Amino acid sequence: MPFIWPWSPASPPEPEQPAAPAAPEPVAREQVELYTSPWVSGKRAAAYFGPVASELFLPDAEVEDRASEWAKAELELFDKLRDTARMLGANSVVGLEIKADPFAERESRLGLHLHAVGTGARLEPLF
Repeated sequence: MPFIWPWSPASPPEPEQPAAPAAPEPVAREQVELYTSPWVSGKRAAAYFGPVASELFLPDAEVEDRASEWAKAELELFDKLRDTARMLGANSVVGLEIKADPFAERESRLGLHLHAVGTGARLEPLF
């Protein structure tokens, strides 16, 4: 019995292309976790996306209730930081440093200057 080729000798089969890696699912702002430590127990960094930063200036002239306005400013700072990290594909920010200067001057106005910087990362459970 003669051998029958599964393809003709003139046209060899095309090699299979490896499947493209699946793009990471978009991360909701609420799902971007913030950590002051560069290490997170029970998780490993699958990817790093570089530094992410957020900055905010709240002039004293616009503040009526200092405590509540500062708390709102802090939440806005964190939301901006989460948005920046999320746009990069990160689900967390590690090594977060926050600096607050209540006597900052900008454009001849005094106010609260907040600055946050950390490293955007995609964390996964170890097991």
